[in-house]
Amino acid sequence: MTSGRFWFPTFVLSFTGAVLLASSGCGGTSRGCLQCPPMEGRYALELSPGTLPSSCNGVTVELPEGPLEVARQGGDITATLDGVTLRGTLYDTYDFGLVGGGAEPTDGGTGGPESSSLTGRYIPAVGDGGVPRLEGDWQGNFASSSAGGPRRCSVTRSFTATRQ
Repeated sequence: MTSGRFWFPTFVLSFTGAVLLASSGCGGTSRGCLQCPPMEGRYALELSPGTLPSSCNGVTVELPEGPLEVARQGGDITATLDGVTLRGTLYDTYDFGLVGGGAEPTDGGTGGPESSSLTGRYIPAVGDGGVPRLEGDWQGNFASSSAGGPRRCSVTRSFTATRQ
């Protein structure tokens, strides 16, 4: 039989923890921008150079070339990049996150990613003749099938995208 003497502190800690989790966005939805920057448009994409990770040996990897087409409705953004649709959120801080899935791998794999994401920041035009741009990180997850089973790898590159 329990005395019940730990009921109050346990309840307070549990309730406080639930409030903190809810306010930090865990299990909830993130609010997009209320005063959104004009991020929508067509962007020329440039990925930073680099080598593929060794885990990509034997996996067909084709990095995106662009352009990146961005549409915005309030804080909700949708983009297409090399035929892959990405969806996400734009925030008042001008930060954004986009995530999407690509083609299903076929025997031997797809060249494009199974899934990809873009996280970054919208940078408005500065001065006369300035051009808005996006800067951040692109990540693609690739897979291919082989006799030894499916092989997977992930590639990350920083990017700059300039509005055309």
